[in-house]
Amino acid sequence: MVSRGPVLRVHVALFLAATACTPPANEVPRAEAAGVSRVLTSTAPEPSFRLAARKGPRPETSDAPPGTPLAHRQLSQQSPTDIQERLFTRAAALPDVTVAPSGISVPGARAFWLRPESVRGPRAAFQVGTEFAHIHPAEDGSLHLKFPPELARQVFQQGWGMPHPRSGTPMLFGPRDADELEVVWQLLLRSYAWAHDGQVVGVTVE
Repeated sequence: MVSRGPVLRVHVALFLAATACTPPANEVPRAEAAGVSRVLTSTAPEPSFRLAARKGPRPETSDAPPGTPLAHRQLSQQSPTDIQERLFTRAAALPDVTVAPSGISVPGARAFWLRPESVRGPRAAFQVGTEFAHIHPAEDGSLHLKFPPELARQVFQQGWGMPHPRSGTPMLFGPRDADELEVVWQLLLRSYAWAHDGQVVGVTVE
């Protein structure tokens, strides 16, 4: 990787000092976590992507009341496990992403952390440390990830997710089929672009 000079090093140092959190020590190397050697055809969000309304009613979710051990989970309309794994494999193969346990979610949640030296996004693009997104265990299949505010509003408006009842972090419902996988993938790429490059990529709402 080409050095980006003292300015970036200072930026990264300040970022890490502010977050006071690094990926867990038992992180999984990206290529091993992905289980594939293929290169993604594109890691950039499709700029002309159109976000249609999600079909059907919103799935049931837990409300994660404060003072209880309950987490914010998706309770119905779960994503098939093979679809979950296809999404996980793509995200794990993104440049500068390391897979490790989440620093903020339930046990078994697989999180996507940026390597500290690659961070160019704002603090608001991360949940904790350099973790920008995580996938919940298979019996749930939803994700929590960070979006620019206007994109989060559009995702909620179109029925693809909802805010965490306390933190406001967007929950993205797990994709139910191959078509929904592509929608969720485009949204996850926007979360990644915001965290990795500080790039805000919008959508067109249908």
